[in-house]
Amino acid sequence: MTNNKLVFFDMDGVLIDVGYYEEPSDKIGVSTWRAIYEALGILDEDEKLKRKFEAGEFSSYMSWSDEACRVFQRHGLTEDKFLDVINSQKFMKGARETIDELKKRKMRTAVITGSFTTLAERAKKELGIDNAIAHCNLKFEEGKLSNWELNPCDYEGKVDAFLWLAQKNGVESSECIYVGDEVNDIPLFKKAGFSIAFNCNKQQVKAAASV
Repeated sequence: MTNNKLVFFDMDGVLIDVGYYEEPSDKIGVSTWRAIYEALGILDEDEKLKRKFEAGEFSSYMSWSDEACRVFQRHGLTEDKFLDVINSQKFMKGARETIDELKKRKMRTAVITGSFTTLAERAKKELGIDNAIAHCNLKFEEGKLSNWELNPCDYEGKVDAFLWLAQKNGVESSECIYVGDEVNDIPLFKKAGFSIAFNCNKQQVKAAASV
């Protein structure tokens, strides 16, 4: 691994401790999206949309995310409540030390996540990560959810984000490490020069990673 120059991390479940809950689906991973549903008291809506995605009722994960944002809006998600959830998320034990050690070794770092831009920017700032790309940027007007921007950087889209960041940093994909924990990380496990399945219980995810 001496030739590796850029280390990529998934965020939820890798850098952010989302808490333990089992997501049995082989198409869906654990995420901080659930924390928003929980804060709104609508976990049943989360389960409903997950099952629709699993059954192929959405044309893509982008459509699934868009519908989730509409649900948040209908149920009155406020900026204060959203920020309360974001700021309450705790970093994984050892996350800071890991990033610090990579810096000492002159290795650059990046996050690619299907989670929220606000949380990715918090992780970038507080952990000292060099690059961050996130899927969902919620917009608020007068404290209420008004709009959202979705970046296609989850599932297969993670590969495009990975290749773009690698090029931006002047490194080849073979010189990159990727650390993930869920089914949506599998496409990147196959693309990076070396991949690590971290904090992972799913056999198909473990099998796709280098270690």
